[in-house]
Amino acid sequence: MSRNQPAGAVPVILLTGYLGAGKTSLLNHLLRHPDARIGVVVNDFGDLNIDAGLVVGQVDEPFSISGGCICCLDDDTSLEDALTALAKPRLRLDAIIVEASGFAEPLTLARMVTRMGHHRFHLGGVIDVIDATMHAATVDTETAPPMRYAATTLVLVNKLDQLPAAERGSAVDAIQERVHQRNPRLLVVGTSYGRLDPALIFDPGSGAGRSGDGTQPGACSGEEPGANTEPIQAELPIRDLIRQAYVEAAQEGVDGENVPVHRHAQSVTVTGHGCADAGAILDVLEDLPAGVYRVKGSILVNDRARSRSFGIQAVGPNVYVSTAVPQNSTAVPQNSTAVAQDTSWDSALVVIGESFDEDVVRAKLEGALHGGGDSSGVERLRHYVRLHS
Repeated sequence: MSRNQPAGAVPVILLTGYLGAGKTSLLNHLLRHPDARIGVVVNDFGDLNIDAGLVVGQVDEPFSISGGCICCLDDDTSLEDALTALAKPRLRLDAIIVEASGFAEPLTLARMVTRMGHHRFHLGGVIDVIDATMHAATVDTETAPPMRYAATTLVLVNKLDQLPAAERGSAVDAIQERVHQRNPRLLVVGTSYGRLDPALIFDPGSGAGRSGDGTQPGACSGEEPGANTEPIQAELPIRDLIRQAYVEAAQEGVDGENVPVHRHAQSVTVTGHGCADAGAILDVLEDLPAGVYRVKGSILVNDRARSRSFGIQAVGPNVYVSTAVPQNSTAVPQNSTAVAQDTSWDSALVVIGESFDEDVVRAKLEGALHGGGDSSGVERLRHYVRLHS
């Protein structure tokens, strides 16, 4: 692999929510995943209870940004420096999670990260954690729904365990109704103890195979992806114990409190041969079907009489396109309902979400992937590439 070839950008996931909503519980749950390599940036560090041994990757403790709410600081270089350091290809992280102060504004944070990326990292979603028992008294207190819903890509209605079982569904529905008044396409998921399937928001295990050489099985270049054989630094010993406990709990379906580890995300995989219709694919990505949270993969398109592959990531309303196509950009989650093991495809997309119509989504994307070599949508792809350059 050439050293000057661009590496796949690392997704940055912003974790927001009012004080005590359960952001740290969610973060610790994600860090326990057996295959995850996660970088962590924490704002207002002194308020949190995170064991440094839980932080994944080649860092001994989380990057800490102090001095007030991160989106209100006069100088945001500390955040950019932290993200740039964690996005180094040698770390091979699956994702970087920024746990923001309880007072941070999602819209401001999202703009900051989007402006900083330059294909080293990109916005991978904004998760707003909501306290099911206190949200109406602390955050959603006005006649109009909070503006933060407009900038969020996923709302987690947490602490459902503190409500009677018969009231949990109606509590999620009530919050979803308020959220959709501001953002009708926003995915709302109910959780207890911050237990969310990591596959819904990032790809556990993807960073270790990050090649970033821009080729893909079936691409017209005919070149094989280069293997990155650089060893990954061993993680802290406590990680092995935590991973084993997570695996055992998942096998049993419950943890020590008899609560499911998490509900699995839903996913489908669609593959195609020949050149795809870039415009039709972007039409789907820019207006994701109900229940779909993110789409990832690569597409082969007709670009000025030659074939070219682009890497694609879409999370909520955010679309990221790169000319660097990581070798594993279409790795299928283990619980996928449509696993395509054949690697002879030219384009492949994985759709991930909760409670979406798989037949409708598959039909839309299959039509786009088999749409032929129309190059009219390629300039739209280039536009997204330039946004992060």
